[in-house]
Amino acid sequence: MIFAKKLLFAFSALAISVAAFAQDFDDFESYDEIEEPKVTIGGSVEVSGRAYVEASDYDYITEQDEITGERTTELGFADRPSFGELKTDAFPSARLNFDYSGLSSDLSLKLKFDKTSLYDGYYWDIIDEFTARAYVGNAQFEAGKMKVVWGKGDKLHVLDNFNANDYTDYIIPDYINRRIAEPMFRAVYSTNSNIKFEAIYTPMMTPDRLATSGVWQPKATKTLTHTVEGLVKANATSLAGLLAASSFSSDSLYPDTAKLKYSQYGGRLTFTVGSCDLGFSYYYGHNKQPSANLEAIVNQQAASQMIAKANQFGSMLGVYKDAVVNRLSKWNYSFLDYVNSDGYDSMLDYDRVQVFGFETAAILLGRLNSRLEVAYNLTDDIAGDDPWVHNNSISWVGGFDMDLPIHNVNINIQNQGSYILNNHKIGEAAFTPFADTALALSIANVLFRYSYEEYDVDYDPTGCYTNNKIVLNITDTWCMEKIKLDLKGIWGIEKGDLIIMPTLTFVVKDDWNLNLSGMYIWCNSEDSEFDGWQRNSFAQVGVKYQF
Repeated sequence: MIFAKKLLFAFSALAISVAAFAQDFDDFESYDEIEEPKVTIGGSVEVSGRAYVEASDYDYITEQDEITGERTTELGFADRPSFGELKTDAFPSARLNFDYSGLSSDLSLKLKFDKTSLYDGYYWDIIDEFTARAYVGNAQFEAGKMKVVWGKGDKLHVLDNFNANDYTDYIIPDYINRRIAEPMFRAVYSTNSNIKFEAIYTPMMTPDRLATSGVWQPKATKTLTHTVEGLVKANATSLAGLLAASSFSSDSLYPDTAKLKYSQYGGRLTFTVGSCDLGFSYYYGHNKQPSANLEAIVNQQAASQMIAKANQFGSMLGVYKDAVVNRLSKWNYSFLDYVNSDGYDSMLDYDRVQVFGFETAAILLGRLNSRLEVAYNLTDDIAGDDPWVHNNSISWVGGFDMDLPIHNVNINIQNQGSYILNNHKIGEAAFTPFADTALALSIANVLFRYSYEEYDVDYDPTGCYTNNKIVLNITDTWCMEKIKLDLKGIWGIEKGDLIIMPTLTFVVKDDWNLNLSGMYIWCNSEDSEFDGWQRNSFAQVGVKYQF
């Protein structure tokens, strides 16, 4: 956090310097062409209230058998609350925008005051964006805390990799509002023939922000945290161990990405051929969501089970029994020792990735506004046999929108999908702790063989390694656009899950808006991508004033 504040201060100073340089640079122009600098102020104030229809947190629940008294803990839902116990949330927020336009430069500052920036500890988010921009001939130079969108998709992208997403309120905020601004430098050069070159560099990376508690915490992060915390506490046999267990936090699992090794850079070329916009891009950085290296956890669990198996099949092992048990006992090192040695620092990491992208947009049949993005994601696991690193993959977004000859209806349909390459390698290799010994050819090699398959970061229990979603957006307006309907839907083709998000907006007077919205979630099974959130359907009402 200290590094981030220093970095932001440095960017602020640089941004102001860039604006000043551009202002001085333009002083050599004719006085007849000089326009007065302009300062504009705007913003909005909004209050929203949300009531969940049936929410109860998806969490680890301990139940006791009435007959045996045995206690079991498993991931699941608590009993549905009564009507009076339904969960509610209130979201007051305000935004304030300052824009300065100089002779050959401009400066933009956007401030955000909401629950995230004021109460959740992300104070840096108060500065939502801060950009200084200078124009020198055909070139444009920018520096600051910025959001930059790459790709032709409509609020869906596979090439827009520089900024992370804030998923603490899932996908409910609009795309650009849930993006997290990043300190960056940007240069754009436009030729007279409508060809544009763009380069971006960021000295750090902000990862995707996930909810760490509550109804929107992802199932995967909840499972990982529970597993690690359980192992730490189970192995806390000494006083030092108890202290380590009591002070253990899941935040300790995540690496600090405010380091130069997590810097990002890339380039983009866009141009027009006839009525078709085309683009190629390259990105070098890291995945915004971490991969979990669970080798230590899996080995510790497997070794404990193998020792019991070795004692059970001792007669079959014969003279090898003592050697087998001895090897397993050494292999079954204390996980607490691993934690005390800060070994958990390497448990989670953000895979390095290079993204090679293609994008295009065109008007088809005279009325379809089509768009397409395709990305090849190159990671360090080209072979696909490293369970702790994501495999290479291909991802895409393609679709169109058009105005229908019905009232003011516009329909937007897009397909967002991905395919994991070399998925046949996931869990293919079996592992045995005796592979490097003479016992490798013995019966021990058969009895004590296991796979990391279900722990692989790409593992899917259904064996399906394509993931396609159809995203539908229908809009219509009435009464001189004083009433607007926005209906969004997401259907997971392979998983069979569904999300529907309707919004009805009334322009009450001037810039006062009344918004009625909600979300309905339906999941096909526990393998659904939205599993764990199927009780999070809600209704929401909000009032917004813009100035």
